[in-house]
Parts: sequence; C-alpha cells; structure tokens
Amino acid sequence: MVTESQAYIELISYFTENLDMFNHTNDEQLDKTLRDLIEEHIAGKMISFFSQHASLDEDTRLDVVREVDTIVTDLEEFLARRLDQKATVQQEEFIVEYSGLIKNLFDSIFVN
Repeated sequence: MVTESQAYIELISYFTENLDMFNHTNDEQLDKTLRDLIEEHIAGKMISFFSQHASLDEDTRLDVVREVDTIVTDLEEFLARRLDQKATVQQEEFIVEYSGLIKNLFDSIFVN
C-alpha cells in the first residue's frame, strides 16, 4: 500500500534531505519534544483522513493504521537520539508540512 509506493519513497527522500534541520537546537525551542510533535500532527492528520473517508470498511481502516504505525516508526528511526529533544519552531513547521504530505498520499490512494 502506501509504504510500498514510489510516492512514499520520495517522501522519505524529502525527509532525509531535511534531516540536518533536526541537528539545530540553538533556535527558539518549544515546550514539546520532536516525538510529541510527530505523534500529535500525524495523529491529527489521520483523524482528518478518517473523517473525510468515513465509508472505508474496518479492514481498510486497520490497514491504514498499520501503515501509519510504520511511517511513525520510520520517522522515529531517522530521528532516534533526537526524539526527546525540545523541538524548534522550524522543526514544528516541517513536521506540520510533512504530516500534511503523508495525509495527501493516503488521500490520493483512497480517493473513490
């Protein structure tokens, strides 16, 4: 499904191209960690996805949840030792954008 698609591979490439941004911790920091932001924004986008695609059957919904878990695991692996650091405003903006791209990818696959 999604994590096996060329579009997902391109999203991962986009993330890795911007990985250096997560090494900068001297910028203004938020009260949230990178882990918090990833979970919050991806979960929010998936809630929106399920709301917009209410007709999905239960098996498909479970497949989507598994796929999202895989995506979050991938991101956690990329950010491993940085996950518990306080996030910066720039990092949050990137995570917001990236979670939107993930949702768009799911939308493009499940458009009826």
